[in-house]
This record gives sequence, structure tokens and C-alpha cells, in this order.
Amino acid sequence: MTTKNPAEECPDAIVIGAGPAGCVAGAYLAKAGLSTLILERERFPRFAIGESLLPYGNDILRDLGVWPEMERRGFVKKFGADFCTGQSERFNRYWFRQALGERYAHTYQVDRASFDSLLLDAARRHGCWTREGVSVSGIREIGRSGVEVDCATLDGGRTFRAKWVVDAGGRRGVAGMSLGIPKIPTRKRRMVALYGHFRNVQRNSGEAAGHTVIVRIKEGWFWLIPLADGVTSVGAVIPPEGLRAAGGDPEAAFGSCVEANVELRTRMDGAVKTMPLRATTDYSWRFRAFASGRVLMAGDAAGFVDPIFSSGVMLAMKSGKLAAEEIVAADESGRVLSPAACRRYTRRVASWMKLYGRVIQAFYERSGFEIFMHPMPVFQIPRSIGYLVGGMMDLSFADHVRIAAFRLVCNLQRILRIAPRIPSVRQVERF
Repeated sequence: MTTKNPAEECPDAIVIGAGPAGCVAGAYLAKAGLSTLILERERFPRFAIGESLLPYGNDILRDLGVWPEMERRGFVKKFGADFCTGQSERFNRYWFRQALGERYAHTYQVDRASFDSLLLDAARRHGCWTREGVSVSGIREIGRSGVEVDCATLDGGRTFRAKWVVDAGGRRGVAGMSLGIPKIPTRKRRMVALYGHFRNVQRNSGEAAGHTVIVRIKEGWFWLIPLADGVTSVGAVIPPEGLRAAGGDPEAAFGSCVEANVELRTRMDGAVKTMPLRATTDYSWRFRAFASGRVLMAGDAAGFVDPIFSSGVMLAMKSGKLAAEEIVAADESGRVLSPAACRRYTRRVASWMKLYGRVIQAFYERSGFEIFMHPMPVFQIPRSIGYLVGGMMDLSFADHVRIAAFRLVCNLQRILRIAPRIPSVRQVERF
């Protein structure tokens, strides 16, 4: 969609990427009265992975007017999440309402082509201009006056200029790379994700039919996300050695993991692929800083968190909203982002990533996973973990203490055997 307007040619803000982070950032910028242009490399609708939402993102969707349409679209309702082992020895189920109450009792499993189109339409309704098929190749801060954004289109290259830029363009990290910000790993070991859509995957019964199912296998883990029309998103997250052992063939590596685990064999018996499997590597990282004088990074453009707890869309929307708020405050004061504001934004978004990271560490450690799958009502630790499973990231001091206590118990499990051992699970890595 291309709408000619003088303000579009020189907007107040440019948002790179029309995914959840970009659309949310664009919508809030436009709502605040800033002329905003969203540049998207692909053309919608387009496929994207990361179909599982969390309830604490519902408020943003309601605020942007997207929620009523989601209720009408027939997306699968998600009331919680299940965690189990590949050999079916352990099972642990979280219901959102138990930790979050009825207001956040459910959210949705979405196919991203439809969901992202809804968000893009909402951004347009709030006043954003959008250009699809525009690939951003680099950005430059022009002193303290603005930012130049270099783009490539089918018609050739061109440069836009704006006062502000939000990079929400995903893991390409064009802003961070252009500004020379160091990229740091958030895990010692890289993982590979192999994923696709299937039909005829066995689902839970009753209200739990829409639960995300996470299956911990010896080498890593699987996700199973039920979508509308009988489609299920299934993905394997394994070390690169697993893919190399299969000769680099994603289908063979995926299939061998399924065959080796009774839980997956049962659920995938008779399953039929609706698309070729895809692969993603370089799995967990972030930039050292997420903001500069007139540039902020949101969503995967800032960093990528392992998606065990389906936090991706939630982190994208929250960071997109926060980026817009920082820009609006600075713009109203007629200034660039101060070093303190840049640190504040980075610290806030990084704290959300680190919060999930602490529990993700436990999931990959053998001892930590054994504690995770054997929840003990000590100090209300399961409730605090339930907050994270539901997407509640701004925890109280007491909840942070409980998460720290959970990590302590996970470490003690290595020597005291507080929870029963799980023979089929091994240590994926040391942190």
C-alpha cells in the first residue's frame, strides 16, 4: 500500500519492519501525533513463526482496537501451557487463570500471516503510512538533527530522512549493525530450530486443546502449537550437531527426533506436513545497547530470546510500545534521547529478556528441569513461574526473590536430589 503525502516523504518517525514490534511502535507514535512511516521488506500477508501469544499482551491489543477482531477471527483460544518429557515420564500443566486471574485467563494461538495483517491494519487506522517491498540496508544518524535510512526497492534505491527511527525489522539488526553496537550471545551454545506446519497432530482434549505443548527431549525440545483449521505448528530446537549428524537434512534430523521420543511419536502419528520444514540458527543473542540518540531497537531487532515460554510476540509488543513512549517524551521536549534515557530503555528491555533467561537456563539444565517438572509450593515459587508463563514481566520484588529461590533450588538439585531424576533428559549445556 502506498499513500502519497508530503509528510510521508519526510516523516517524524520511521519504523523498520511491520511485525508486532513495528506495528505497535508505529501505532503509538501516530496516536501521539507524530507522522510515522512503516517500511516493510516483505509483502503482506506473509508467513512468520512465533504463533503463540501470552495473556499479558492482551491489554495492548485491546488498546489498539485489535482484540474484538481477534475474537471474531476464530483463532484458537489458549488457556495455558503444558510441559512434558519426550518419553512421557513427567507432565506439568500451567493454567493462566491460576496465576493471573480471570482477566488474563486466556489469549490466542494465531497464524502470524493473519495476526500481523491485523496489527498492520490497526497501525494504518491510527495514522501510519506504510510501504511494503522496501528493504532497509542501513541507517545513519545525522548529528543531532535526524536519521537517514537507506532503502532498496524494485524501482531502485532511495534514502528517507526522519527525526526518529525504531528498528523493528527482526534479527537482521540493521540499526545495531549500522551503528556498530556489539552483538553478544545470551547462551554459551547455539541451537538450531527446525519447524513447519502439520495437519492431524494429536491435541489435548477439552479446554486444554489450545495449550502450547513443550516436549523436553534429550537433545533439546519441541513445540506444538495448535492453530485454526486443524493446523499445528511444530518445531524442534536442537544443537547443530543433530543437524550435522543427519547430513544437514532438516527433514531427517526432525524425523529422527520424533522417532526417538514416545510422546512425539504418539502426537505426530499420521501427521502430514503442509509446508517444507524451515531452519533458523544463531538462536539467542542481543545487542549490548538498544538505543542511541535518535534510534531505538525493539523486538528481535534488539535481541532474540529462546522461545520456550512463547515470549517473542509479547516482548516485541511491549518493547515497541516502550520505544514509542521514549520517543514521544523526547520529541515533546525537543531533544534527542539522553544517555540516561538510552540506558533506561536498554535496561528495561534487557531486564525482561534476562528474567526469562533465568528460567530458560533451568529448562536446559538437567537438574533445573527436574525441579521445573516437580513444582513445590515452597515460597509460592510455582505462582511466580506462572506469571512468566503468562507474560507478566514487571514482577514485584517478592516475585524476583522467588525466581532467585527457584534458581537456588535448581542448583541444590545437582547434589541433594530434591526432585526425582528424569533419566531421559540430559544436560544440554552449562551456563
